[in-house]
Amino acid sequence: MKRFLVPALLAALAGCSSHHHQDANTGDATPPPIDMPVTFFCPQPARVEQASTLISFLPGRSDVAAQITTAQITGIAGSCTLEPKKHLLVVKFQAGFAATNGPANNGGPLTLPYFVAVTDGDDVIHEWDYTIRLAFDGNASTAQGASSTIKLELPLDEVHRGMQILVGFN
Repeated sequence: MKRFLVPALLAALAGCSSHHHQDANTGDATPPPIDMPVTFFCPQPARVEQASTLISFLPGRSDVAAQITTAQITGIAGSCTLEPKKHLLVVKFQAGFAATNGPANNGGPLTLPYFVAVTDGDDVIHEWDYTIRLAFDGNASTAQGASSTIKLELPLDEVHRGMQILVGFN
């Protein structure tokens, strides 16, 4: 499913805002100079809206009784630091997840697949697959958790100025 979603998601993301400033004299949008503070152009990890919800069913069924879970990526938090000697931006973040216990799950733990992709414009530069395990305590109908910290080292140069970090379910 992911292979199909990524190109469609990239097209949908083409309209997302980018980190540009507007020249007061000409009105032209220009990228900030490379010596601007790192917070100005650091790529902020974001969930892909079209891939932020996962509904899972027993194989071959799609009725309510066969629903295993409805899960969501609830948010992403992290930080970005500059390593000028290595000419890198280091982005560290965690993704939050929540899931409901569907009738077909019987309270068992869930393993949910998700991806992290680094894109530059319409091109996927790197993509990694991860899983997160969520467990329901007792008779709880919901479970929550956060991924392990993910660390990405990104080149600090003009060529990669438009990089984005995207998170979504596979």
